[in-house]
Amino acid sequence: MKIADLLTSPPPATGWSLDGVLAAVVRRHAKGELRCAAVEIPEETFDVGPVGLQAVDSDKLRPVLTRLQQEVEGSKRAALVVPSGWFRTHLLEFDELPRRQLDLHDMVVWRLKKLLPVAPSSLRLATVPQPPTDGPRRLLVMVGIEHALADLEAVFESVGVSPGIITPRVFAMAGGTGTPGPVLNIQQEEGFLSLVLLIDDSPHVVRTKLLAGNDWAVIERELMMTVGFIETSLGVEDGLSVAVSAEDQELNDRLQSWTASIPTLSSVETAPPSLVFEGTAVRDRVRPFRLDPVVNVLSGGVR
Repeated sequence: MKIADLLTSPPPATGWSLDGVLAAVVRRHAKGELRCAAVEIPEETFDVGPVGLQAVDSDKLRPVLTRLQQEVEGSKRAALVVPSGWFRTHLLEFDELPRRQLDLHDMVVWRLKKLLPVAPSSLRLATVPQPPTDGPRRLLVMVGIEHALADLEAVFESVGVSPGIITPRVFAMAGGTGTPGPVLNIQQEEGFLSLVLLIDDSPHVVRTKLLAGNDWAVIERELMMTVGFIETSLGVEDGLSVAVSAEDQELNDRLQSWTASIPTLSSVETAPPSLVFEGTAVRDRVRPFRLDPVVNVLSGGVR
């Protein structure tokens, strides 16, 4: 699977960003123009636990979605980008993968019993086999709490929006670099760090870590362990590009400086945007770490 395959084609005209602080919607209009609106999220609208999103207060969320949908005249079909911490993502390896979907599901559930502190029967699974290699078969698995995701979909449906895709930020971010060769995507949000290595647009390393705070020593240790594994186990010793998206601006700057300090790493060169916003006031308030992944989806994934 390539990252672009996670995104819809043709891309939807409307994309949403949700988290515990802000809801934002972006609508694509003619001539590549984007209209954006955003509203603060009431406290305790979302309950996030050790396995991600656990509950949604529909009564608090519905008025927010209604207002935004009306403001931008959003389309019925839409994409939804949510915090990476609302899901759990694993890149699992197996000697071989069964052909029957039910057997594959059972195999993944058995493995998840050892990884997650909840009953697998309460989970929604998305499994995507990766291209065959000489070694073990790899399977990208994204996991969420079924009842929470169903409630989230239901509240969108109640305001006339059908989420055609729900994706974590890290994958929407990773789909927009358009950079050849290996790319290490570093994505940080409050309480969560995600690292995804793409080679030929396919995930080869996926690491996530809960963060009690933005302790640089903890984050740097995780980064060095990941880069060390990429270099020694995957043989990527040079030519590794790095893309950074961090909610914390100070940490974002520190990650950029860390990348520049290591000779084997280089920052991804940002391509000119294929879509542009009408005005900047709302965009500045929403901030790039929320908006860029949504724009990637509306642009069709990889630009």
